[in-house]
Amino acid sequence: MKSTFAKIVPDPQRAMTMGTMGRVMMVIGTALIGVFFVATLVLSSWNSQYWAFDKQTRDSAKVGDTFSNSLAKNVAPVETWRDIEILRAWSGGAQFLGMGLLLFGIGIQLASILGMLAAQAKFMTEELGPDIKLAQEHKRSA
Repeated sequence: MKSTFAKIVPDPQRAMTMGTMGRVMMVIGTALIGVFFVATLVLSSWNSQYWAFDKQTRDSAKVGDTFSNSLAKNVAPVETWRDIEILRAWSGGAQFLGMGLLLFGIGIQLASILGMLAAQAKFMTEELGPDIKLAQEHKRSA
């Protein structure tokens, strides 16, 4: 016996595959957040190193702060400042991507749970459907 409910319910195997994909997305998102959290701690260390230089050294180093300037390549404040800016540029976007993947994985997990519940309801409807009808007819005749 096929009910109309059985036609709209997703396949349980597909729901399990979605659940696996959701777990993978959650792990990747959590790893990205963790790695760039540690990178942000490194960034704070580099900031303290940069601001440890006196103002005159920092200002003179930033005058020649271009990638083509070969004289500024070995100056410590310039190298530190470049590292800070590169890590700062990558950190925010990567943490945002990690949070998005984490939330996407949670959403897929919830969808797969709903799919599995619907598949179980479909199974119960198909298995118990005729028996329930026979029991109701038996009650009416008695």
